[in-house]
Amino acid sequence: MKPLVNFEELTPAIRFAEDLKPVLYQPDQLRENFPAYYMYRDCSLSEEDARRIAELGLRYDYTVIPPARIGEEFIKTYGHYHPIHREISYPELYQVIEGRAVFLLQKRGEREDELLDFIAVEVKEGEMLLVPPDYGHVMVNPSDERLVTSNWVCRSFQSLYEPYARLRGAGYYLTAGGWVENRNYRKLPEVREGGSAASELFDVDGEMYHLLEKPELLGVLTNPEKHREVFEKALDVD
Repeated sequence: MKPLVNFEELTPAIRFAEDLKPVLYQPDQLRENFPAYYMYRDCSLSEEDARRIAELGLRYDYTVIPPARIGEEFIKTYGHYHPIHREISYPELYQVIEGRAVFLLQKRGEREDELLDFIAVEVKEGEMLLVPPDYGHVMVNPSDERLVTSNWVCRSFQSLYEPYARLRGAGYYLTAGGWVENRNYRKLPEVREGGSAASELFDVDGEMYHLLEKPELLGVLTNPEKHREVFEKALDVD
């Protein structure tokens, strides 16, 4: 799938490998600084679309992650949680445009170093994933190809990165040798592997940017407490 935008015409925010040191499995294996991934925020195809997206309280972004490893760990995003909206936290909707991603979803208990759930979801080109409320998430590029994703998210909050920094990343690291526990967590469940049903729930041809023509479906991102039934159907987990 080809992105609707031309990245060469946009200015990204860049997360460098040195920026990821607080959340890496093997930070001492970082030999040189390099652009780990590129974030293109608040994208639109026209001024009219930009106005409509803002009026809906949304933002449409792209993330580009070139293939890399730091030590044994596959390159990844920093990881973050979302703040609470009334009763539950904001969700986020992703689509893989190119490549293959593994999303690491984790739910905290009463303490941030105690996890109640940890789900790994592989998402392939063209597929979508709805990150449910109350789950933090990390996106990993486990392949030797460029990973490009898009995401719809509510524009009225700031992501929470600090819990991942305090605990040196997610509950597990995805490495070339498999899963490695993050010993900074005092309680870890086993990794559950899951699938995504978001592509069926948010039926759209091609890139999910076109959900802009179905704004009623995107309301799940700005008023999550009104759409609990959607989140119950979004993941297929054993």
